Amino acid sequence: MELAFPGYDHPLTVVEVSRAVRELLEGVFSRVSVQGEVTGFKRSANGHIYFALTEADPSGGTARLDCVVWRSSRIAAKLDLSDGESVVATGRMSAWSGSSRYQLVVEKVELAGRGDLLRRLEETRRRLLQEGLFDPSRKRTLPYLPRRIGVVTSVHGAAVRDIVRTILGRWPAQILVADARVQGEGAAAEVAAGIEALNRIPDIDVIIIGRGGGALEDLFAFNEEVLVRAVAASRVPVVSAVGHEVDHVLTDDAADARAPTPTAAGNLVVPSMVEVAQLLDALADRMSAALSRRVEAGFQRLDDLHARLSGAGKQALGGHRHRLEMLQARLRAAHPMRRLEEAHRTEEALRARLMAVGRRLLERPRALLSQMELKLSALSPHAPLERGYALALTRDGRIIRRHDEVARGDQIDVLLGAGSLACDVTDTRP
Repeated sequence: MELAFPGYDHPLTVVEVSRAVRELLEGVFSRVSVQGEVTGFKRSANGHIYFALTEADPSGGTARLDCVVWRSSRIAAKLDLSDGESVVATGRMSAWSGSSRYQLVVEKVELAGRGDLLRRLEETRRRLLQEGLFDPSRKRTLPYLPRRIGVVTSVHGAAVRDIVRTILGRWPAQILVADARVQGEGAAAEVAAGIEALNRIPDIDVIIIGRGGGALEDLFAFNEEVLVRAVAASRVPVVSAVGHEVDHVLTDDAADARAPTPTAAGNLVVPSMVEVAQLLDALADRMSAALSRRVEAGFQRLDDLHARLSGAGKQALGGHRHRLEMLQARLRAAHPMRRLEEAHRTEEALRARLMAVGRRLLERPRALLSQMELKLSALSPHAPLERGYALALTRDGRIIRRHDEVARGDQIDVLLGAGSLACDVTDTRP
């Protein structure tokens, strides 16, 4: 059977078939975007880039599309892909007559699913940067000893536990948590609303926003413009603690300080009580040393004055003796030891005030701990037993709640307020 190509009335040559196929492909697929997994990425010695896009075929095989990026393309110099990456390649289809192969001549490559996010991120970053929201001169110093700390995050995540545990382990501060979703549609608006709500509460010293690590899509709420502007507009200093060390979001640039992790945010906003105690001791030592130096200088000056006065007395013994005695009396009245004693009294008063402040700061955490112990005692499963109730258990430890969960002849244990009973079931009644 002989096949004739439309438009020809004679058998086609190989060159004619190859040319017709190429024209057909380039005409139908002059601009096409194809998504697939990168395989065999390599850059040839002459500067051209070759790779293939693959996809699992429902029939059980693997579909493959060869791709080429000519060295003259504007993306050739910077393009760097890894095997296994999912990308969207855009270009035109063409055929190569030398081996009857077709290929995609690539003009643009984007990571699948991430290209639009990255483009939005860069557009938002550039616009807010031009407005000055990331200017370092806008950043404020965090308070050294905050009393009330606001946290905006999900109360169901691990980040809030890390932040609270770290802060309370270092300093007895009061923590207010504003619950907000930190991922998905509407999360950015919820975190922004949490910042605004905490700004309306009096005496909030610093606000922490954050969440644990994740992919770009998981953290993208902290790149949204509504949240970045809320961070920049906060009257209270804001610490951004999103993800891990390698993660970076736009709230990091707008915040007054960035913490690499939620745990690090707790270390950043409060000092350690041990460090504060060491600082107070160091200040006391410096004060004592300064007072000692002043006393020593006073003694030296007194010795100098005494020597000078003695010399002057010898030269004018006659009528100046009475004046010399008066001067000595005035010097004794101004003796540095009196100032030293007063300085020591001042030091003792300061130390007592510092100790009183420390005790007051610990009173509230101790009271809260006592309340929690009372609540836990009330919820203890042994409390009802102490009041005369009993708890019936099967021999394998299951609680018996209904008469039909055991049968005549079964052996059970009955727990009392003090001790237990081993019993045999002789009868069951509804």
